[in-house]
Amino acid sequence: MIYLSFILILNFGIAGFFDSEKKVYKTFDLIETNVLSESKLDDSRWSGGPGFEEIAELISWKTNIDINIIGDPNAIKGDTLKFLAGDIFPNTLRAFGKETRSQLNSLIESMVYEPLLNFDAETFKLEPVLATHWRVLDDSMTFLFRINPEARFSDGREVTSRDVVATYDILTDEGHGDPNVYTYWRDKFERPVAESKYIVSVKSKKKEWRNIYSFSSLVIYPSYYLEKIDGSTYVEKYQFELMPGSGPYILNTKRTTQENNGLAVLDRRSDYWAESHVRNTGLWNFDTVEFIFINDETQEVERFFAGDYDTYSVGRAQWWSQRFVAEEYPEIESGLIQRKKYINFAPAGVGGIAFNTLEEPFSDIKVREAFCHLWDVEKLMDKLFFNEYVRKNSYFPRSKYEHPDNPIQDYNPDYALELLEEAGWTKKEGDSWLTNETGEIFEIKEFHIYQGWDRILNYFVQDLESIGIKLNLVVIQNPFEMAMNRKFKLYNGGWVGSLLPSPEGMLHSKYSEKLDVTNITGMANPKIDKLIEEYNLNWNMEERIGILQNLDSLATREYHWIFSWTAPYGYRCLNWDKFGIPDNGVGYAGGWLAPISMWWIDPDKKERLKDAIKSGNKIPIEPEVVDYWNNLNKK
Repeated sequence: MIYLSFILILNFGIAGFFDSEKKVYKTFDLIETNVLSESKLDDSRWSGGPGFEEIAELISWKTNIDINIIGDPNAIKGDTLKFLAGDIFPNTLRAFGKETRSQLNSLIESMVYEPLLNFDAETFKLEPVLATHWRVLDDSMTFLFRINPEARFSDGREVTSRDVVATYDILTDEGHGDPNVYTYWRDKFERPVAESKYIVSVKSKKKEWRNIYSFSSLVIYPSYYLEKIDGSTYVEKYQFELMPGSGPYILNTKRTTQENNGLAVLDRRSDYWAESHVRNTGLWNFDTVEFIFINDETQEVERFFAGDYDTYSVGRAQWWSQRFVAEEYPEIESGLIQRKKYINFAPAGVGGIAFNTLEEPFSDIKVREAFCHLWDVEKLMDKLFFNEYVRKNSYFPRSKYEHPDNPIQDYNPDYALELLEEAGWTKKEGDSWLTNETGEIFEIKEFHIYQGWDRILNYFVQDLESIGIKLNLVVIQNPFEMAMNRKFKLYNGGWVGSLLPSPEGMLHSKYSEKLDVTNITGMANPKIDKLIEEYNLNWNMEERIGILQNLDSLATREYHWIFSWTAPYGYRCLNWDKFGIPDNGVGYAGGWLAPISMWWIDPDKKERLKDAIKSGNKIPIEPEVVDYWNNLNKK
């Protein structure tokens, strides 16, 4: 043990441009020399080289060999996926830097590059990707990662600790023009240190368990392309060309073009270093993925039914229930196109109608609770949403963090009237409106809403009017801005969900009276504050889940939101019937992009589809709802 301690001290005690408007591809400048030569970095067994696996546990490193396989082992590799990626070809294919807000940018990055670790949505555990092992030092701020010596970029060169350092450097360079990126990484972490050829360390600037998840999610770029350029040079030179990545795909620069509304093509690598790794079982099956772009809603539908692409995401409940049905389309009636809805646990955030609890009348908890029983959401589900959605009942709806015994916000006007009477609001005989002891009628003079939301919220107006409360809807351009400045009584909106929630901004009392924060309702509960502080300092995942469940129970009983609805599915779609699909559909928390990594073209189904189109034969219609986890029967 003395010898091992000595080794640890030894190892860690020391430190686009465009040639034309059509095709925009340029070869990268390869850097053969750099400030820190790889020959000077130790690659011994004790420093992360081959054989490190045999001693890692002895020297307090962690790994995870129990990989959660989400793909189908029987998946067949080959063929082409034609996928609708958006309405217009993005301004760049880079994943960071200015003009990288397209969702396609991060998607392509996930196919070409890889992170250090993966966070599995179902098991809530970290899994190896580029790094085989990791370690958190006693200060809970310093993280070590051991790069797999087998990892290779697509040009055959090794992935090393230097690549992690160079990736951090380019992301924190202001020259790339994206302040969200350079501020995030610079404010959270010190510059990483290449401790050896395969081991890199990084220190957080603040003690917080989330930081290991943040840094381990960093996708790694090759240092030999980055070490002699800065952010502005990177943005200028590499608009539509990608550096070599360690992931399963490469960009096909010969076929990718902006012509005819754009086409981006990625080809599966035949020499992918992790092809046979357990984590990739049944994943990344298409030989080629073609991303197309259509900027007209009508054309999207027409081109899908013409066979120009393979799967169509149906965003509207009305279209799903009334338009894309067998009675309207013979392709659906004959089974050539299958309707599918994949139920899962895609994260959803809190949402609905928020109260400003810093002002009357919603400073009174009885009034807030009453309002939570005066919105007939079930009626909306039936009349407007075709029962495609489910009611939220939590700050962390339909997740591991939701408390099972939160109060139910059912439509109950009789109970609501009792609460309002206790709060001093009654209706005198012959009156239409509730009044208080001074004779003031119960009226919300301005409920700011976006254009088009009156179709939904008029039902709420009617629900309130039926018991004597007057609510006036006012359409404005930006209700969100009013909410950020606390110039509201009621606000209709919400926040996105996360697999690793950060409730502090939304629920801690230190933000309860500040402007431009997510705690728009004015939550200020000392017990909730204490739970948040415990949550932020707790490194045990199971314990954190329990803490947030207790927090959820307290927060829902403050009645700061009338909860709205969410979709219980990750993906609702129409598919040409040629796919092989795993039993879990799009995974535990996957969405409309999951088919790219999880599905495949089944040769037999593809041939059957061709024959059916020619002959007019029908194909059996499969069950529409895929509920692998029995989600719909859970509260």
